[in-house]
Amino acid sequence: MKLTLIPDWKTELHRLWTVRASLFMFVLTGAVLGLAAFVNVFNPWFFLFLSCAGYGLIGFLRLVKQVPKADIS
Repeated sequence: MKLTLIPDWKTELHRLWTVRASLFMFVLTGAVLGLAAFVNVFNPWFFLFLSCAGYGLIGFLRLVKQVPKADIS
C-alpha cells in the first residue's frame, strides 16, 4: 500500500478537522509538560479533561468524511 497525500491538501487544509484537532492537541500536550511551572495557577484536572476530550475528538473526527470526493483509499 502506497501512502499519498490528498491531491489538493493545501486548499483543503481549512476543512481537515482531524489535522486541526491534532495540532491543537500538540499544543495542549506541550502546555501540560510546562504545567509543573504553573501548578499553583492551573488546575491539573482541567488539563486532564482537555486531553481526554481532545483525543476523543480526534478519534471521532477520523470517522467523519472530511473532504468531499477525496480518494484516500
